[in-house]
Amino acid sequence: MIDIVKSEFLKNKRTSTNKFILITPFFSLILSALWGGGQNGAYNWWYAMFLPGMLALISAQTITKEKNLSYKGMLLYPQSKERIWIGKILYISILLVFTNLIFMLGAEVFALICGSTIPLRANILGTIVLIFTFLFNIPIIMFLTAKFNIFLAVIFNLGMTIFGIISYGSGINLILKILPYGTSSALMVPILGILPNGLPAPEINSMPNRTGVLGSTLISIIIFLILAILTTIWFGKKEVN
Repeated sequence: MIDIVKSEFLKNKRTSTNKFILITPFFSLILSALWGGGQNGAYNWWYAMFLPGMLALISAQTITKEKNLSYKGMLLYPQSKERIWIGKILYISILLVFTNLIFMLGAEVFALICGSTIPLRANILGTIVLIFTFLFNIPIIMFLTAKFNIFLAVIFNLGMTIFGIISYGSGINLILKILPYGTSSALMVPILGILPNGLPAPEINSMPNRTGVLGSTLISIIIFLILAILTTIWFGKKEVN
């Protein structure tokens, strides 16, 4: 499994994938600086648009490269198709961690220059939660790309993310509880004190507590594991002539 992950890093060493994970976090910070949004604005741009968009692109590109070659490159591995699929999920998950850490460090530097509105502890916790609550996107995007195409996968992911954000506070609480795409933005309210629209959250007792944050994060992780298993089984049965 480690060899598969290493192979993915080598294959993408000089590709746009590495540029995406390095550059994308700074776009969020730059936009916030230009529009005077501060750390709050930077985080809002990050989890609402740049992170889901970048994650969709790198996940879809990872599969599209293999798909364009009729998966012949994957057949060169002395590993089962299931292990290769899991290896790709792990590879993209590592990229997700890296790009969020880059953003977190950038947000702290941004705070030193423009003033801090988010405590360091909240910044760290928010980063950890974003990583875990975005993991489930990976197997979904990989599956949609393998089954259909990169365009559908990216549009679906961005569309569902936007729906999850605008659903916050709309009264459709049931959807917010079962729709993983709304979890990340909803959890930033108690962690960072930011509403999904980027405005400061009011200090009211109805805000989710720390137990709620942990529970929602664990649910997202469980959903990720279920989706990873289901898509792995599906790909193992897929013909890759």
